[in-house]
Amino acid sequence: MREFDVTLSFAGEDRKLAEDLAKLLDTGGYSVFYDEFERARLWGKNLYQYLASVYQDKARYCVIFLSRHYLQSSWAQHELQNAQARAFVEQNKEYILPIRIDDTKIPGILSTVGHLDLSKVGVEDVYQHLVEKLSGSQSRTSPNEELVPSPLVSESKEFALLRPGDNNLYFIPFQEAQWNSTEISLGLLPESSEESAFLRSLRDDLSNMFSSRQTFAFALGQEAAWVSPQEIAQTMSGTKTVWKVVLKRENPGQNDDLFGNVTFSNLSPDRIAELRARRILLDEKLEAVSSALNQVDLINQATLDSFIRGTNPSLEIRKCPIPDLYRSFGQTWQRFEKFARLVAVLFLKLSNTVQDVLEIDFKFLDANQLQVRFRGRRPRYAVNATPSIIEVNGICPL
Repeated sequence: MREFDVTLSFAGEDRKLAEDLAKLLDTGGYSVFYDEFERARLWGKNLYQYLASVYQDKARYCVIFLSRHYLQSSWAQHELQNAQARAFVEQNKEYILPIRIDDTKIPGILSTVGHLDLSKVGVEDVYQHLVEKLSGSQSRTSPNEELVPSPLVSESKEFALLRPGDNNLYFIPFQEAQWNSTEISLGLLPESSEESAFLRSLRDDLSNMFSSRQTFAFALGQEAAWVSPQEIAQTMSGTKTVWKVVLKRENPGQNDDLFGNVTFSNLSPDRIAELRARRILLDEKLEAVSSALNQVDLINQATLDSFIRGTNPSLEIRKCPIPDLYRSFGQTWQRFEKFARLVAVLFLKLSNTVQDVLEIDFKFLDANQLQVRFRGRRPRYAVNATPSIIEVNGICPL
């Protein structure tokens, strides 16, 4: 087993970038060779010999920050030569992972070798790709360590959530958004080819007179709606591709649940809605609360479960969506938190569990637990009735 998951090779002028990546890896539970982390170990060693060993033998991957400074650094070239010696021996395995800071050609690094370009991606994106690499090859150097989301990188982007009929989730950054009673206008900035392909398919469907216009779920901030695309255009803003999207809000009646104002056994509609909210947010199964249901028999329990799931086949509440989301995006806490909030809002509102989301907060406890606090206002079912408030406080297992 290698001593390090990753070793970093960089010029001193590019240290800030390497340090940001090193901190993300360290916080994520990975073993990284970064000189500032190794001061005690390096003290007194023959660095020429020791670094040759590190870059040839001691790491699973070597991440190299390529730049004009790298080409001019004697120590960086020494590290590269030893990494190349390892790569030559293991020709069928990826070892050197290049990151380009600029377009400087580095001898020994072919232009045909796959690389990441820091003019197009950030250090956080590099980290996420690296985690996929590490997870896909073998377990971590320290297999007993738990994966912890990184709190170090600030996520400044805001996202819109689009959930089409195939139930895929598209979290797409937006630069502008307008929401009124009938339409939602967006300027979307897709980050991946999958997101661009999805928007392109919506645009193509609009131009095809034989294609039926699809309705899908949408969430933004603390609002959610069923929508259908009306206008979609791809534009350029400087070097950015911006998708101008206009969505029509479908009849709010589509959000109605046939069971929304029906009492079952001794449970009020508000109590059933609370059970649904607890399933959405805490993954609480009916068996976990059966003692509070006067030990209903299996038939009644199955019927109650259908009340909790709801009647919309496009949005059945069978389980909490947050654990699956964590497995995909849990490496970066701020992004995961934003995505979890959007998914929760979408399910809570479009399942008619609540009409308004008043408060929703997540607090990460450890790699297996997420503390959830939620308050929401139920729909008003009578003119003179005061809408009930649902509160959920508990732990969502990850």
